[in-house]
Amino acid sequence: MKLEETCMRKRISVCMLAVMMSVTSMYLFVVQGAENETGSETETSIEVKSDAEIDTSVDPMSANKLLVKIRVIQPEEILDAYFGKENWDENLLSEEQTIEGSSRNLYDNEKQKILITSDGIVYETILVTYKEGRPDEESMIEEWEKLLQTLNIDIMDEYIRQTDYLNGDRPTYTYYIQQDGIKFSPETYSIGKVGNSTDYFGVFVSVSVEKDGYIIKMQRLPEIVQIEEVSQRQRITDEEALQAVYDAVWDALQIPALETNPIADSLQVEVQYIPVDMGTNAGEYVYDIGFYVKQLIDQDGADKLWHFTGLVDATMPYCYSFTMAEDSDEEFQTEHLKISDRKK
Repeated sequence: MKLEETCMRKRISVCMLAVMMSVTSMYLFVVQGAENETGSETETSIEVKSDAEIDTSVDPMSANKLLVKIRVIQPEEILDAYFGKENWDENLLSEEQTIEGSSRNLYDNEKQKILITSDGIVYETILVTYKEGRPDEESMIEEWEKLLQTLNIDIMDEYIRQTDYLNGDRPTYTYYIQQDGIKFSPETYSIGKVGNSTDYFGVFVSVSVEKDGYIIKMQRLPEIVQIEEVSQRQRITDEEALQAVYDAVWDALQIPALETNPIADSLQVEVQYIPVDMGTNAGEYVYDIGFYVKQLIDQDGADKLWHFTGLVDATMPYCYSFTMAEDSDEEFQTEHLKISDRKK
């Protein structure tokens, strides 16, 4: 049975949501995917420019379409993964009263406290606090990566380490989730009309180092409900994907593409699993192959470079959403790293 038969096909209507974020000077525009009138070309090779090379034996253009629901990990499963099965005392696990649908569980022994919270919808958090002194950062990295692996959370080799200069140089690590070597989009966006919109939250795991331990924040962990095999998609070109973003920019902001002063050779196009529809059942989403598109631009009179980013369908020039933001990160030192490099 195809996913089209098990999900409600929503036609995305024109809408725009502008959100100003004063800290990052980012403007987020949620718009109807803009379709480019030029026809797409059939391509079987995958020619993408990305920050990290996708290591996979699966051709993204023949990757499965996925019906996904949000995975909620039970506290007992987390404690089994952390300590080992039957290596923790269930009498030390307590549950606190929370609002409906949310949970808050605390495990408290002589050496550490582990607080596990979940809203049952988007976020699940694990707070590890050491009572006898915090281990060094390398030891904690090894601990939390092993925990994620034991919980069968399939993280990619690439990850990001950011140092927060405004908060005591606190480091935060961001890991991406994959399926068959293809990244689930970490981007968040909404579609639909104001008052009747649907939010699609990005998929990722972040870990922040704290004074006495660390916090794991898991957002929208995917659980595969159903797959639909795809023999071969007809991939649009990178130029068509970028044009779809510019069409969306024009629809929302009335800015012609040529007036954005794009920076030569700065186009990035990365294959990702992106949410494209809702399933029949509440909390289920259809994920299909799409592109994360980023183009650096030179705003006239601006001291810094800006960029457009967009999520675009892989088979037609259709932009689900785009952002326009300053291409700077002065508050953080960002490092793009690989787990495999540490294991050498």
